[in-house]
Amino acid sequence: MKSFEITRNIPRMETINKAAEITGLSKHFIRQKAVNGEIVCVKAGNKYLINVDRLIEYLNNGHTLKPAPPVSESGIKPIPVKL
Repeated sequence: MKSFEITRNIPRMETINKAAEITGLSKHFIRQKAVNGEIVCVKAGNKYLINVDRLIEYLNNGHTLKPAPPVSESGIKPIPVKL
């Protein structure tokens, strides 16, 4: 009788804090992507577990971070007014 080995790819799931450490991204950014359903994650109780490999894949496939708009020297960003 032949023995068969079943291999399963278990995803690397990490908390938002750990995913932020691994990727160098902010916790807020990762949390927003998880809440909006833009990245693969599961909600376990009140925590999100992020599939880190899929997050890195998401970033590598052209989903780049847009640079923040320039802020004035005082740190106050002007708000455009619509008339």
